Amino acid sequence: MSGRDFCLEPLGVPELNGAKLVDAAAQAGFRFVSIFAHAPTPEMQVDEVVGDLGKRQEMLARMKETGVGLLNLECFNLTPEADPESFRRALECGAALGARTATAIVWENADRADALTKYQRTCDMAAEHGIRVNVEFFAACRSLYGIAAVRDFVRDAGRTNGGIVLDILHLMRTSGGLLGLDGIDPDMVGSIQICDGLAKPPVDALDEALNRMLPGTGEFPIRAMLDWAPADLVIGVEAPQAALFGKVPPEERALSMYEAAARAACEPGS
Repeated sequence: MSGRDFCLEPLGVPELNGAKLVDAAAQAGFRFVSIFAHAPTPEMQVDEVVGDLGKRQEMLARMKETGVGLLNLECFNLTPEADPESFRRALECGAALGARTATAIVWENADRADALTKYQRTCDMAAEHGIRVNVEFFAACRSLYGIAAVRDFVRDAGRTNGGIVLDILHLMRTSGGLLGLDGIDPDMVGSIQICDGLAKPPVDALDEALNRMLPGTGEFPIRAMLDWAPADLVIGVEAPQAALFGKVPPEERALSMYEAAARAACEPGS
């Protein structure tokens, strides 16, 4: 084993939330889960625990019984219309459940100064609860494209609880893979996610994002990236396979993701 803990990311099992997500994670071997605490787009569904205190208490009870913790809160989108005050309820819910981190994205906001101000405010609110807010870059986003742009954004924000989400899919597709880590301070990375894919980008980037390969079944340098990243970070496993939704039970998919990630994290780096 790699010695690291693994987190079940909700994008891979969207049918599950709250206590059911915790149970699936525990059965598979995950030590942590993340939840959608705030919807970055109207199409995304927020976990029921955010608005239902009873469901939240049920999830908390299952967490205590299973030993599974809450790692991360997805996903605060710093658009021109976004009001950081609308993030407060999600942050408070996450804090009540013990969340360590939250994810922010900028999809899309051409006004960098506006996005930066909103990020600073989000960090300040999260700091009240001891939560670190990491910014994620991804191939479909032009406002913050690639890890270097996010590094500069987080630096300019000047918040001690700011950081970067390092998702290997987006590192490969926007930043030249491991070469993109040159000039990046590993301590700036506050969240890490793995999946797998082919070295050559596919024609349909959205389909790839929703139908990812399990860790260790493709050509991404997973172990090499993990060797570079801070050793104390929990490994988020974000490998949704939308083609299997409704065909393979989410509990089975969670188990497959865990087993694949555990193997891949132990393989020699490339």
